[in-house]
Amino acid sequence: MQGQPRVEWCWRSKFEIMEDVTIKTLLRILHVEDNPHDRQLVEEGLAADGLVCEFIHVAERGQFEARLEQNQFDVILSDFTLPSYDGMAALAASQTMRPEIPFIFVSGTIGEERAVDGLKFGATDFVLKGHLYRLGPVIRRALREARERSERKRAEQQVHIQAMALEAAANGIIITDKEGAILWANTAFCNMTGYAIEEVIGQTPRLFKSDRHGPNFYKEMWETVMAGRAWRGEVTNRRKDGTIYDEEMTITPVHANGSRVTHFIAVKQDTTERKHLEEQLRQAQKMEAIGRLAGGIAHDFNNLLTVIHGSAELVLMRAEELTPEVRECLKLITVSSERAANLTSQLLAFGRKQAMKTRPLSLSDVIKNLTKMLNRIIGEDIRLQCMYGPEPPFVEADVGMMEQVLMNLAINARDAMPHGGQLLITTDKIRLDEVYVHSHPEARAGDFVFLTVSDTGSGITPADLPRIFEPFFTTKEPGKGTGLGLATVYGIVKQHNGWINVSSQLDSGTTFEIFLPAIQPTQTPTALRPVKTSVLGGTEKILLVEDDTAVRLLTRRILEAYGYHVWEAASGRQALEVWRSLATRIDLLLTDIVMPDGVSGRELSDQLCAQTPGLKVIFTSGYSRDVAGQDTAFIRRSQAHFLQKPCPSDVLLNTVRRCLDGKTETANSSKPRSTI
Repeated sequence: MQGQPRVEWCWRSKFEIMEDVTIKTLLRILHVEDNPHDRQLVEEGLAADGLVCEFIHVAERGQFEARLEQNQFDVILSDFTLPSYDGMAALAASQTMRPEIPFIFVSGTIGEERAVDGLKFGATDFVLKGHLYRLGPVIRRALREARERSERKRAEQQVHIQAMALEAAANGIIITDKEGAILWANTAFCNMTGYAIEEVIGQTPRLFKSDRHGPNFYKEMWETVMAGRAWRGEVTNRRKDGTIYDEEMTITPVHANGSRVTHFIAVKQDTTERKHLEEQLRQAQKMEAIGRLAGGIAHDFNNLLTVIHGSAELVLMRAEELTPEVRECLKLITVSSERAANLTSQLLAFGRKQAMKTRPLSLSDVIKNLTKMLNRIIGEDIRLQCMYGPEPPFVEADVGMMEQVLMNLAINARDAMPHGGQLLITTDKIRLDEVYVHSHPEARAGDFVFLTVSDTGSGITPADLPRIFEPFFTTKEPGKGTGLGLATVYGIVKQHNGWINVSSQLDSGTTFEIFLPAIQPTQTPTALRPVKTSVLGGTEKILLVEDDTAVRLLTRRILEAYGYHVWEAASGRQALEVWRSLATRIDLLLTDIVMPDGVSGRELSDQLCAQTPGLKVIFTSGYSRDVAGQDTAFIRRSQAHFLQKPCPSDVLLNTVRRCLDGKTETANSSKPRSTI
């Protein structure tokens, strides 16, 4: 009812004063009385008793109820019998409208039976008009009792509000006795742990222990709270279904009489999802840092590898002039340079800096085409088994990257099974609902291709499992691994808008579950791995533009060795000067994308193609396509080819030949060969 809290406040200020016998505060009294003489007697009697009062006199029902609605009173005094109204009706109205105000009958006609009835219906007391000396003490007692009722009601309301707040709190809350036995728990706590309230009452928090903390952890916690201090920290606990969860917890001791600890209240917040998101953020930051590092060093590093690899291949072209030992050393150089290029490619893939050429793929077909290579990788003592779902699972993906994922996981499984075992690869199509998504933060609802790679190897320790996708993290012996294999898998899967789940048990093996967005089946055949073809030369005229002297010299020698006529320039501006000085038509522009002197490969191509429509163009770069910037979209729109450095000489020569012959770029012309 409006105004009620204000009434209680006014009362309390008066009640505090009323502990004294003499009340100096003004009391507002609503007096229901039709006899002026009796009104005067009541006023004089209370004044003689030391009570300072302000009276509002009424005699009719309408007046009485109007005053109750409009004013605040400390006491209601009422005659029992009036000509047009009666005390019981006034009592009923006051109980409905202002039940907190003491109601006292002051009457000369009320009998004992009717007085008792009045008390039953809520009257505070009654005083006979012949004994008005009793009215002052009765009013004092009534006000004191009203104050006590008000304070008790306020306390009950506060307890009720506190109970509702604790129950409705989003955080889990439990209250225990000083021995730790749970006396009460809210709904959020039950939802967090999976236990019903009946299952936790009487239990101790040991019910939720996960064995992730040692005895000293709990000892320090217990000593802190028993000393009367609050304990705050992070705890890893176990739910009823056995799953592990993390929580932030504050335990506060409850003191009796300000000293002795009688109870504890623990407030808990489930931080499992937040920690998972933080870990995802850290992983993304690592990935970004590695990607920036890889993108930064890729250009110079790939130029060096181009020179090393190309020089060795150039010398190997005269194999008949070399001794077997020299040929073997040169082959070792080419293999090592290819492995170094593959490491750079993996770094770029992990950082999502590697250019993708996606197309509709049947993942099952990709695995079938890779089976022979996988068998060679894992060896004869490991049995490879592949199982495919009834419906071919199609994804929009880069076939080379998907092969890299499978090979890296196969290598990881092989290293986990040094004494042999079984490698199982399965594919299927799966539809994920919101229930699954709720329990897997990285997941999304919808249709996905489900790829699993399982081994029967040594497994991964719980301590190492959260770190397996970190770049350069490895549990292998020095020299046995780079720590980039699984990091590359992670980067490629993320680049394809998927995610990975990993489960492992020591001595029982590991399972990687990869989810990739599914697409509708297509009749487009899956691209196979490129087949090595014979290298063809030619006699056409080529303008070679490359700012790295060693790379430029090597590329010229390779092209000239196969019959091409080569003019070279160290920058875009120099290339324009060479172009203007030539008295012959150039058939092909072979240019780096990123060059000094303010003229990029794209700008050079634009100018020369404007002068000679139909000029063939091949772009090269030590950066990946997307690191090279806006030229990526330009290359896709034009008929130009792209070569990623370092590039084997046969890929360079075949790309030049295809471009001159007017053939379109193949799926893997931009990807260097890698040695597994």
